[in-house]
Parts: sequence; C-alpha cells; structure tokens
Amino acid sequence: MVTHEGAENLPDDKCPMIFVSNHQNGLMDPMVVSGLLKPQLHWLSRADVFWNPIARKFLINMNGIPIYRQRDRLPDLKKRNEIIWDCCTKRLEKGAVLSLFPEGNHLSKKTIRNLKRGLSDLIRLSVSRSEKLMRLKVIPVGIDYEDYPGYKRRLSFRIGKEIEWRDLYDVKTECIDSLKLTARVQGAMSKLAIDIRPAEMYDDLYPYVRAMNTSKAKNEAWGIILTELDRIAKSGENEKWRKAVIDAAKKLREHGFDNSMRSEPWGRGSINMSKKKVWAVALIPISWIANAPTVIQQYLINRRGNQIQALEFRSTMKVVSAMFIYPISWTLIAILAGMYSPQFWMGFLGVWTWATFGNKFYGWLQGHLHDHRDAIEGRRFWETEGNHDLRTAWIHYIKMIQKDIAV
Repeated sequence: MVTHEGAENLPDDKCPMIFVSNHQNGLMDPMVVSGLLKPQLHWLSRADVFWNPIARKFLINMNGIPIYRQRDRLPDLKKRNEIIWDCCTKRLEKGAVLSLFPEGNHLSKKTIRNLKRGLSDLIRLSVSRSEKLMRLKVIPVGIDYEDYPGYKRRLSFRIGKEIEWRDLYDVKTECIDSLKLTARVQGAMSKLAIDIRPAEMYDDLYPYVRAMNTSKAKNEAWGIILTELDRIAKSGENEKWRKAVIDAAKKLREHGFDNSMRSEPWGRGSINMSKKKVWAVALIPISWIANAPTVIQQYLINRRGNQIQALEFRSTMKVVSAMFIYPISWTLIAILAGMYSPQFWMGFLGVWTWATFGNKFYGWLQGHLHDHRDAIEGRRFWETEGNHDLRTAWIHYIKMIQKDIAV
C-alpha cells in the first residue's frame, strides 16, 4: 500500500526537470520513483554498478547514465564525466527528466545524509552550455518504507515544491553556490522523508520514530511528525535529555527489545492501537485460490531473498526476480493450459488472466492482513499481563523522549 502526496507540485508544462530523492533501499528506490512518477526518467547512477555486464545491459535499457567518482580512481575520470555531462545536457534540452540520489549511495537508515555536489555540478555545466536550461526545475522527492525487507509493506511517496536555484547562479562566472544549493536540497528532502537526528542517537531513537507509523501519515498528521522530529533534534542538544533517553533505551533492550522488532503495532500509547480488519481474514481462502499459479515461485523467491544479509537489497532481489520469473512461469503454465483446452487461446488467456489479477489481488490483501496482524499485536502488547516488564520499559522510554527539557 502506498501513501502518495504532492502530485500537485509537478509542473503542468513539459519542461526539463531533475528529481532528487533520499536513497535507503537499494534498487527499490529507483523502481519506486520510476513507477510512481509519470515522466520517463533518465537515471544518474554511480559508474561501478555498470561494470557488471548483466547489470549494465539492464541499466542502459532503463535509461541509466553512469557517473564517475573519485573513488573509481580512473586516470581519465574527468574526461569521462565531461562526456556524461554533455549527454545529460542534450537530454535535458530535449525536455528529458533526470533523476538522481544526491546522497551518493544508499544506506538503510531513516535519515538524510550529507549530500554530494553532483547536482550543483550538473546544473552549472548544463546551464553554461545551454541558456535554454535556465528554465530547468529541481523537484525533491521523499520515500519512507515501513519495512525495508518486506516489499508488500506500506511505503510513503511525497513530492515537494520546486527548489529555487537561479538566484544562486552567477551568469558572468558561470558558477553556482553549491553550499547554499545543497542546504536547500537537504532541507527540502528532510520535509518529505524521515530524518532522525541527532545521528549519533539513531539506534536509541529509531524505535520511537517507527512507533509514530510515519508511512501512514498524511497532510496534517505528517506535519505533526515533522514537528516532533525537529523537537527531538533540538532536545538532542541537551546533555541531560540525551542521557535520560539513552538510559531508557538501554533498559528497553535489557527487557528483550531489539531494533529488529517492529514497534509500529505498539504505537506511543495504548490509544494508538489500530482497528482489526476481520474482513481481510475472511478473504484469505479466496486469495489462496487467486494466487495458486504463483505460489511456488513466490515461496522460492521469498526464501532466497530472506537469505540476503543486506536488508536494503532483500526487497530489491524479490521484486526484480518476480518481474522476470512471474511472467515467464505464467506463460508456460498458460501454454500448458491452452494445449489441454478445447480452444488454445481460451485456455491460454484464461490462465494468464487468472495469474495476473490473482497475484495482484493477493498482494493487495496481504497489505491489509499486515495491518490486521499489527492490530492483534498491539492488543497483545498492551493488554497481556505477560508483557508487564517490557511494557513498563516502553512507557518509560516514550516518556523520556517526550520529556520537556525546559522543565
């Protein structure tokens, strides 16, 4: 399930654009951005991922453009990037839409890291080569996953307002103030995605932020979350508050909690418990029948994906594998069905339709079943006597984070 906001911030007219987004979840991030934005995107990606011949062919077919970094240690690095910038300029002049991750690489943490200067260089070189690109628009995007490995979990996708950059560009010197532009981009992205601060307290604050169910928040609810994140960041400047929160988090772990556990069902209090979706449970048998042509492939893909150590690549592996394996297997099953049917195309199309829409229905229902299980887990946590110690530690932990440092 997807929370999609900010579509009204997209320009009505066709113009050259650059989308900038936070980067947390491997290849899932570009697939999400490409799938939820209408324009066809041309991706700037680090060059080393193109060195694998299979990956290179896939990325080039997806309009991927390599960008070379200092760590690549190539003697002709500057010359290579000059060719890339020229390619980007030509595409932008034709009205193409570029997309990049200004953080430079991915990291499975809910935070906005220091940005690289690639965006500044791209704008500076593009505009200096073509005055037409003074109308270039920079649009920020924020992605927030409820659960990185579980690709059928909820995610939020937010599009922000255009980031102004023209006042930072000097026409005479053909230079742009990269520090100010980077600050603007980072500020815009932090309003669209989760940015846990202080960074050194990340592990201690992470359970609290997850308990806010950030991927569900819309409109005013999202604004409240941003205000709370700013309050936490400011409170983090107070040594007394920091010590109290760190101690509370330590006690929480001593009573059995670890950051792999989901705190979303618990919320920040018993009042946050979500409602059960009994109707979703009633539809489970139908979903089994609907997903029958896919169940074996799905089991094998999930099993293999869960063995990947890096969390930020589990969902990537599952989705990419499914993109290829599902259609191929459905086609083979449909051919067999057609061969044993009175009319081949009737059997073929019947099975193909069953597999396609059945799998879609199954995926849709799984999202609601996740919510239902969360509702049950929330009641178990707050109402079962056996959870007394952990529940007491959780309440204390929440209280310490919400404590007013002025008192």
